[in-house]
Amino acid sequence: MKSLFSLSAGLLLTAVSALSQIPDIGQIKTDSVKVSTGITFNLHSKTLGEDRNIMIGLPDGYEKSTKKYPVFYLLDGQWCFSFTKQMVDWESRTRYGMMPEMIIVSLNTGGDNRTRDLTPTQDKNNKNGGGADKLYQFIKEELIPFVDKNYRTYNYRILGGTSFGGVFVMNAFHRDPRFFNGYISLSPSMWWDNNILLDRTKDLLIKNPDIRNRLYLSVANEGKGMGVDSLASILEKYAPKGLAWKFDSHPDEVHETVSYKGYWDGLKFVFTGWSYPMVDFGTKDHLLSSPDSANYKNIAHKTTTLTDDELKIRSGLYIDSYGRTIALFQTSNTLQFFSNSLPALTLYPETRNSFFLNKSQVQNDLYLKNFDIQFEFVKDDSLVVMANRKVDFSAKKIKCPPLMKLSSTLLDKYAGLYTAPPPQNTIRIIKEGDLLKITDDSYSTYLYPVGENKFYALVRDSGYELEFSGESSNQVSKMKISMNGNKLFESKKMN
Repeated sequence: MKSLFSLSAGLLLTAVSALSQIPDIGQIKTDSVKVSTGITFNLHSKTLGEDRNIMIGLPDGYEKSTKKYPVFYLLDGQWCFSFTKQMVDWESRTRYGMMPEMIIVSLNTGGDNRTRDLTPTQDKNNKNGGGADKLYQFIKEELIPFVDKNYRTYNYRILGGTSFGGVFVMNAFHRDPRFFNGYISLSPSMWWDNNILLDRTKDLLIKNPDIRNRLYLSVANEGKGMGVDSLASILEKYAPKGLAWKFDSHPDEVHETVSYKGYWDGLKFVFTGWSYPMVDFGTKDHLLSSPDSANYKNIAHKTTTLTDDELKIRSGLYIDSYGRTIALFQTSNTLQFFSNSLPALTLYPETRNSFFLNKSQVQNDLYLKNFDIQFEFVKDDSLVVMANRKVDFSAKKIKCPPLMKLSSTLLDKYAGLYTAPPPQNTIRIIKEGDLLKITDDSYSTYLYPVGENKFYALVRDSGYELEFSGESSNQVSKMKISMNGNKLFESKKMN
């Protein structure tokens, strides 16, 4: 029998022989691994008076598609951007279909000013913090318009953050619970300033029982001192029925790792049962087709005749569940549909409360294959859009004067450049199809005619009245802009 020594020696010699056959890394031609998750740049903020570092990641195939995409606005890009972008790309693959492809927009919120930028109030002891409202203003009024102007975005936005970023998300939810379509708050520092946001959130939920949105929370092993458990208890007791929310506790994660799992689970929750709205995610090359769409391709609709009063009560402006403004104009036994970034459509009445799109519109204008699209007016002031008998989105009528159609000649008369305060600024009125659109190069919206020279506009959820006038009926020289009947300013036509 071989001794232990001789056996060990034999094994050693064999290992040495094997190692001698393995090439040294220096003998192999190597190349660097190129991993590109997006671009980074500095964007100057007038609100903040400083540059902010921004990271943007586009879906694979963005350059070759005509799609519009939801946008995920993410705090702490210095830590979370790359892995979140790769995770979203993986989960949104057609094969898995857990969520839509989306654009990732992230802010670098690290460094010495992290506490200043992300907390809602100033700490009474060290006088630090309290800049969250100002950073939120930058995101809402500067960053989002910049992204919408330069990329093909759909009006569906999510906001996510961790730790102080998580408390920033909850502050944004408190300020604007309907602005984003989903909020993801991971281990939020709800303890800040003697739990001030716990009290504010409770007050918000009690006073706003009609909130409809999605909110995802998670916490690591930090314990109840974070205040997240207390936040979940408040939601359990006071959350409105329309607020879909979820709270996950991860005792096996630490504060620094909760974002890895949190964004994975949070985005899946926000997009639970998701389906694209009926047009903006369709393309001419890739016609959308739901698994059960074949059951509806042969449905036949019959048009009925409605009175002018029955059509008139359905016409007007609506805000849908994706934040879009929808205009319905009364015409001869139909309703004409207009909305930003959507094609003009004709709604044919089947009953007093039910209208439909004909198959050619669905196929040729919406690029949807084997879909049956109906508009159901559930009340005089609200409707739901049904795709293959399933609710796709809803819309609520807003108060404004009755809409009317104007001739192309009349619209042409109002188009042009107008001065705007301060004097060096300009407003452009352009004709787009059967409507006018107002734009200042950073934001644009349709003008809805409520008289021969009067229009109604919605700008960031606020209603404005515009009235054109001149020395003669054939010449327009100025435009007056008012809100709630109060004149804001008067603008002169430049051409």
